[in-house]
Amino acid sequence: MSGPPTLSSVVRGRFVSRVELDNGDFVVVPAGKRKALVSAQSAEAMFRAADVVDGSYRFAVFGLGVVTLSPQVSTPTTAPAATTPTSVAPSSTPGTTTTAAPKGTTSTSTSTSTTKGTTTSTTSPTSPRGVTTTSGATATSEAGSTTTTASPGTTATTAPASSLLPRYDDRLAWVGIAWGAGCPGHPQGTALGTRYVVVVLDAQTGRSALAYTSRSAPACGGPVQPPSVTLPTELVSVPWQAVGPTSTAVRVTIPACATFFGWTDVTGPGTAPIQVVAREPFDPACGSSASIVEVVGNVVPLGKVQAQIPHAVLGPVDVLRTLAGS
Repeated sequence: MSGPPTLSSVVRGRFVSRVELDNGDFVVVPAGKRKALVSAQSAEAMFRAADVVDGSYRFAVFGLGVVTLSPQVSTPTTAPAATTPTSVAPSSTPGTTTTAAPKGTTSTSTSTSTTKGTTTSTTSPTSPRGVTTTSGATATSEAGSTTTTASPGTTATTAPASSLLPRYDDRLAWVGIAWGAGCPGHPQGTALGTRYVVVVLDAQTGRSALAYTSRSAPACGGPVQPPSVTLPTELVSVPWQAVGPTSTAVRVTIPACATFFGWTDVTGPGTAPIQVVAREPFDPACGSSASIVEVVGNVVPLGKVQAQIPHAVLGPVDVLRTLAGS
């Protein structure tokens, strides 16, 4: 039997039944005795850190299988701008929460900082806390302040050329599938069309990452969306260092080919660690191996107390949430 995934599609980390989406546009079948070189633990951490699964879902499965993807599936050319600046997602630290920007969207914000009686306005990407600057200006406002979000619009994005997309034709892969996201404002019990979000990683290298989003039924008041393929990125916690006691800024080390995503204070017992997040390609192709240092403002408080703030755990950030009871 073949069809959409269920929680019984994966047993002990391996697909045990054929899963098919959109009349065969995406297919994963059991891998038999074939073995992966990339560990299940490493691959699942990458799946859960993919930007395309940032948010809440009813169900999710992850396992080893053999994938075939139709080359006829399109790549998107535009994406709507964010209408809300942030959404909440879990962090890589158990029992804590991280705020992350909505998946697949970008927005801009304007923050104002004051240095020795002068005012500097800096336009920067909206971060998990919505309070970042990426210039060298010294900010003196307290961490946790808010910014004004620019008017929503449509942000053009460059779709990956089909020739640059990894090919999956009977290829052994780690596959993560999430589905069952709800629609805000809909009463409980409302029947909604299910859309599946799939992340595929080559089981031998951990590279050749692809994200497949299935065709949607009319739901949430929007139009039917066709299936699409994109190149996902991984959200990772990166190193930071306070500029000094007279500044609320931190120096952030961004991996090669990555971009700054945002920051948050990770809630938990004791003093909340600060987590700075970058968006890193699974398959870097920028032609550089050098890391980048950026200055981000309005992160830590002024004074000596900033030396007591813990640093969050480095590495992939867990942004996938499944609802209670799933």
